[in-house]
Amino acid sequence: MKQIFFLFSAMLLLALPMEAQKKSKTETTNFSVSIDCQHCIDIITKELAFVKGVRDLKFSIEEKRVEVTYRPDRVSKETIAEKIRALGYEVEASEAQSREAGKEE
Repeated sequence: MKQIFFLFSAMLLLALPMEAQKKSKTETTNFSVSIDCQHCIDIITKELAFVKGVRDLKFSIEEKRVEVTYRPDRVSKETIAEKIRALGYEVEASEAQSREAGKEE
């Protein structure tokens, strides 16, 4: 009985890290956004802070670009773009610069 319990426990412990890897995949996509100051960055940051699945934001005022790292199992890039549009900014996805970030650290 102890051997069966030990074997079951070992199998469970081996399965947990694999499940965690599946859930922790993130993607990064770039949006061209009509931002021009720190206030714009603050507004977008405050809005996207409440969107489940958004993990990181990087802004470039000079390039008018927002890089968003997110979990595609939680939120789509279309939803992220719509949230930014709802704030009054023009948004275009830069498909050529989108990439999969792999597992989250």
